[in-house]
Amino acid sequence: MTVMLLLPVISGALLIIIIIAGFVLTGTVRRQDLVRQRILLAQGRTLAGPVVRINRMKNALSVVRRLGGAVIQTGILSRKAIAALEHTLAAAGYRSASAVPVVVGSKIVCMIVLPLICWVLAGSLNTGIDAVRWLGALGGASIGLLLPDLTIKRLRDGYLGQVERGLPDALDLLVICADAGLPLETALSRVAMEFRDSDPPTANELSLTAGEMRVLPDRRQALINLGVRTGLDSLIALGGTLAQTLQYGTPLTQALRILSAEMRHTMLMRFEERAARLPILLTLPMIGFFLPCVIIVVLAPAGIRAYRMMNG
Repeated sequence: MTVMLLLPVISGALLIIIIIAGFVLTGTVRRQDLVRQRILLAQGRTLAGPVVRINRMKNALSVVRRLGGAVIQTGILSRKAIAALEHTLAAAGYRSASAVPVVVGSKIVCMIVLPLICWVLAGSLNTGIDAVRWLGALGGASIGLLLPDLTIKRLRDGYLGQVERGLPDALDLLVICADAGLPLETALSRVAMEFRDSDPPTANELSLTAGEMRVLPDRRQALINLGVRTGLDSLIALGGTLAQTLQYGTPLTQALRILSAEMRHTMLMRFEERAARLPILLTLPMIGFFLPCVIIVVLAPAGIRAYRMMNG
């Protein structure tokens, strides 16, 4: 029974490892291929292998996207669920039109692949009970349904965490740009350009806000969208403060300095809170690993003596 319950977990872990390894190897091969392609282009030759591999990946992704699009067009998913998925993907930095179909298609693929893996693993146990296979396949389908959502949530938390860590430095650069006399949208674009290599998520959010400020009739709405899009309290405060600055004409540099100081203070308080939790978190490992050793060291000599006296 324990093995039967562990089959979906094992198969899901194997699938996650395969997917992560595929992403890592794909990125490494792609970087190597780009370097080789530049060298060969400089020599007047071409490189067909990387192009073929990239086209195969695009074709596979296109199949998943079409599968997800077909499922969405059937109306199985409600508009509320699709809107919630779009908002989650936007908070994770994926805002293209194909993001939602790819996620839905990946769910379908996982719900097909994982039950098959669990079925094969359950059959390799040679238990002779069909219920083991069916329960393993059911567990694999459940994990396949939840696995893309968990992956997206993990990507969203990492994306928003990086944005929140890079925001105080971005505010410092905004203060410098404001002191130099740049307007707000130009300052946002400049900071986004400076952060493009060191902190792409923060640069992405700032550049998107600057673009919305140029397009939308009300620039304050673009600043409010900065907080609504990500859901971070720091960005909500930043958007609201900048919108009030544009509305009432208050000094921009003073507001940015205050926000930067508050964000750094908030981050410091979070670090102190995590440090204060360490003794509590270390209590159970110390009890589990150190206390048995101490008991053995203290009681072992007395136990040996008692054993010798009883057998002497």
